[in-house]
Amino acid sequence: MKLPAWRLRDRFVRHLISDYVPILNLVRNPEPWPTLSALVDYPEGSVGREVAQFLRSRGLPFKVRYENHDAIHTILDYDTTTEGEMEVQAFLWANGSSSVAGRVLFVVGGALLPEHWTAMRHAYERGKEARPIEEARLPNRLTEAIDQLRTGLFEYDRMSP
Repeated sequence: MKLPAWRLRDRFVRHLISDYVPILNLVRNPEPWPTLSALVDYPEGSVGREVAQFLRSRGLPFKVRYENHDAIHTILDYDTTTEGEMEVQAFLWANGSSSVAGRVLFVVGGALLPEHWTAMRHAYERGKEARPIEEARLPNRLTEAIDQLRTGLFEYDRMSP
C-alpha cells in the first residue's frame, strides 16, 4: 500500500522527534524532577499536577530529560502531534528559548511539512509576544498554579522594565 506524500513526510519528522532529537538532547543536563507518581499528588491546578495529567491523558511516559519539554507542551497547550511539536519549536525559537535540537527540528520539519506553516507562524508570533519561558526554572515552579504561570508569560508589556 502506497502512503500519501504528506504522510511519509510526517512519518519522517516523527522519526526525527523520537529517534534523533533524544541523541542531540544528551548534552543537556536539566535539573531533575520528581517522579510522575509524586506529581500526581501536587495541588490541583499546579504545574506539576497539570504536567502529570497531560502525560497520563495521552498515555505518554515520563521521560528523563524531557520533563521541561513536557511542561512546555502543557503550559502552552500544544498537543503532542507532529503539528503540536512544530508549534512548540516555533514558539521556543521566537521566544529565544530553543535548543540546537529544537532548531534543527524546526528547520527540517518546516521544510518538509508546509501544511503546518500556518500553525507554526501563529506559534512563532505567540512566542515573540511572550515573556521568556525560562525553561531551566520550571522544576522550581511545580507547585505554582499553571494559570498564574500562563498569565505571567503572556500578559505583560515588553517595554516595561
